[in-house]
Amino acid sequence: MLKKINHSFAARLSLVFMFILTGAVIMLSLGFLFFLRSMVRGNQVTGLKHAESAVFTAFSESEGKSSEDESLFLFPDIPYFLTYIIYNPQTEEVLATNDPFLPLLKDTHGRAVRYYKKDFFFDGDLDVLYYAVKHGPVVVAVAENIEHNAFTVIFEKLPLILLLMILPILLISFLISLLITKNTISPVVKITRAAGAMTTEKLGGELPLSGRGDEIDELSSTFNKLFMKIKADFDRERQFSSDVSHELNTPLTVISGQTSLLLRWGKDNPEQLEKSLNAIKNETKSMHAIIENLLQISRIESGRIKPQLCQVDLQELFERVSDEFAALAPEAHFEFDFLNDDGRHINTDPEMLHQLITVLVSNSVKFAGSTCRVKLQAERIDDTLLMRFEDDGPGFSQESLPHIFERFYRADEAHVRAAGGSGLGLSIAKTLCSALDAEISAYNAEPHGAVFEIRFDNQ
Repeated sequence: MLKKINHSFAARLSLVFMFILTGAVIMLSLGFLFFLRSMVRGNQVTGLKHAESAVFTAFSESEGKSSEDESLFLFPDIPYFLTYIIYNPQTEEVLATNDPFLPLLKDTHGRAVRYYKKDFFFDGDLDVLYYAVKHGPVVVAVAENIEHNAFTVIFEKLPLILLLMILPILLISFLISLLITKNTISPVVKITRAAGAMTTEKLGGELPLSGRGDEIDELSSTFNKLFMKIKADFDRERQFSSDVSHELNTPLTVISGQTSLLLRWGKDNPEQLEKSLNAIKNETKSMHAIIENLLQISRIESGRIKPQLCQVDLQELFERVSDEFAALAPEAHFEFDFLNDDGRHINTDPEMLHQLITVLVSNSVKFAGSTCRVKLQAERIDDTLLMRFEDDGPGFSQESLPHIFERFYRADEAHVRAAGGSGLGLSIAKTLCSALDAEISAYNAEPHGAVFEIRFDNQ
């Protein structure tokens, strides 16, 4: 049972509340009693002062009057429970008193003082609170017996009273705290159980919400969003693994088939040998391109490749790309258009931007043909720089347009494989844009052609 309580958050929190609440009750009780005691003591002191004044006045008025024993029969108008004594401090002669056993109490210099002497009487102690003032040759002292004072008795028995109070307060405060804590953390318990039941196959299940809109609901909503992102990542990785397997399976199948063909009879046929070796070479090149592209995407997404920002002249960069494609597609035509002078320069990573433009131009040359016309355009609007890449090819089909930036997506499988594509080019472009803090979009031009638009903000 103790082990269960020790491992229960509600029980541990309740124990903390129990000790805090019990301590607060005890402190408040003590504070109240001490405050009450100070008020009573203040009233006692005020009463002693008034009584001392009355005793001294009565003594002054009685001076010169005869009496058999003036020291015993002087009774001023003071409460019955007060005792007084008037004496000469030089001779220690008692001039008047209503209690012959009261000792000679010294001047308290304007304060009320407690006087205690053990075994003063044969049957008890002397315990008084007194106030004494020296008036010329005499000292007037008024005392109140506090041995049987109610507050004195209470304070003497206070430790036992507190001990008896602590046990029920501890029990009651623990039970109340446990009930409140369990009710408070019950949504957390439900969240924990729901999260514990989740697996990689069931990440879509949402954590429960109480509907109160409090911090716990906010926590559940945050975790639900996190789980949805994780689920999307899992789904994307599963799809990615499936796509990679599919993409690598095709060239491996071709290589395996050509190798079997050569082993059976192709090695003796020079024409077939050359054909098979070229096929193996092409498929190996395709596999190498897929692996290199995947590694590059992985490096960029993991942050191992970070942009090195500097001022880039876009016209020089466009001309560089045009010169590079002159050998690959000599019949392709490139046009540069800067809609304003501010659109010629951008603060970015020149090599990443060069690779991004190369991917987009390569895509146009691949699908629009080696004689295509590619127009590169840049325009600055306030703090935003827009770059557009337009070709005169067939454009995108409406079905493929939403998926063109997905990995391994091919609108025309036969066409792409014939062109040597792996379906990763535009995915790399998307990844590069994310690394450069830019947004890329695609749409069709009129009457035909594909358009890519890249948006750089805060430039």
